[in-house]
Amino acid sequence: MLSFEQSNVVNHSEIEITSDRNIIPYSQYLIESQQLAVQNSNSSAQQDALILSVIEQLNTQVANCTKINLDNQSVNNTLTTELERYKEQVKVLNKGQNVALTSKDNVSDSCAHSVKIDRLKQTLSKHLKEKESLMQTVSLLNDDFKKEESKNIDREIALEKRIK
Repeated sequence: MLSFEQSNVVNHSEIEITSDRNIIPYSQYLIESQQLAVQNSNSSAQQDALILSVIEQLNTQVANCTKINLDNQSVNNTLTTELERYKEQVKVLNKGQNVALTSKDNVSDSCAHSVKIDRLKQTLSKHLKEKESLMQTVSLLNDDFKKEESKNIDREIALEKRIK
């Protein structure tokens, strides 16, 4: 029985320790592991903050595009109404031109209407150009929004893959 007990005992004098460079105190190990945990949680919080920031930017862009669309609809309605009014005036003037002018006043009124129609045509042309410009701007903003949204989705997928 004595020999059995001796076989379980390790003879430390036979083991030679050549270096203790890789050995750190337990307290240092605890500090380093806590720092890594804090860094990992900070990284996650930074990613969450980035995602929230991107979402806020997208919401702002959507609100801006919605406002521009509403403005364009208002301009379209106004221009359509104005165009209909101008068309009616042109019909009236064309009918008036077919009737022989009997007095100087009729000629003067016709000229005044012609001048007014020309001004209205210029105004309408100006409004139509503004509308086209606004439509192009909305189109560009929508394209930019779609590109940004695609990038953000790709980023979010990449972040989710990193987290997993």
